[in-house]
Amino acid sequence: MRRSISIWSTLALAVAILWTLLPIYWFLKISLLTPDEIARFPPPLYPVDPTPAAFFNIFGFDFELADGAVRRASGQAGQIIQGLVNSLVVSVVVTAVTLVVVVPLAYVFARLDFRFKNALLITILLSVALPPVSTLIPFYALYIQLGLAGTRLGLIIVTLTITIPFVTWMLIGYFRNLPPVERLARVDGYSRLETLIHIIVPLSRSGIAVAAVIAFLFAWNEYTYALVLVNGTPANTLPTAISGFLFQHPEPSHLAASLALTILPPALVAFFLQRHVAEMNLVDPVR
Repeated sequence: MRRSISIWSTLALAVAILWTLLPIYWFLKISLLTPDEIARFPPPLYPVDPTPAAFFNIFGFDFELADGAVRRASGQAGQIIQGLVNSLVVSVVVTAVTLVVVVPLAYVFARLDFRFKNALLITILLSVALPPVSTLIPFYALYIQLGLAGTRLGLIIVTLTITIPFVTWMLIGYFRNLPPVERLARVDGYSRLETLIHIIVPLSRSGIAVAAVIAFLFAWNEYTYALVLVNGTPANTLPTAISGFLFQHPEPSHLAASLALTILPPALVAFFLQRHVAEMNLVDPVR
């Protein structure tokens, strides 16, 4: 019986991995093919002679193939580069501001008692549950009046309304499981702020690392607000740039390379923080 369950569990896991990775593999494969290989039917399962030409083309560079043919730069290179820069700036700023605000906020909610605490927690929960599209029109009207429409600052502010409540709610649960170190810290002469900086933050580095990854992913993948607030402006982000790219009849390898570009920064963030993320699953913070 146990062996049968194990076989089905392994099979389900294999299907889930295949379901997740197959689309990623497919557009990575297309980004490395030549136009002739892309037009072939049936399409090749893997690139026989892979070429990075598409990645050079989307950054505005021509690329000479081994047979002497030249793959010309993409006509959409400017919007892709601009979208990439804007997405990186917005994501980094949103992640940094989110952590600066959320770490002390979640600590206060998790470790201290004060009036209206439960009501404020419910408010945070409701703001997390609120779909972004429901606030899209009010934000747009407000931004038109304030002159924030079409700016990176406006997109950063509206993205923070998503990341701060969500990450706060996540870190509250993590901080609650930390050992009761406040009394010992007060005996050693630490203030509340010093306790947070010198004791709580080092103990919570794995939880904060996960919070940073989540905040970055929220900001990097933000599309709904960006489509309305900055699309078609100098503050255009990479997701909206690629969505506009679709209607300009791009070369398939250029489109695939642009999609591959969207997964690179989140993958790098996850790679550099993976040690701390793994600690969140392996280490009991109470010990």
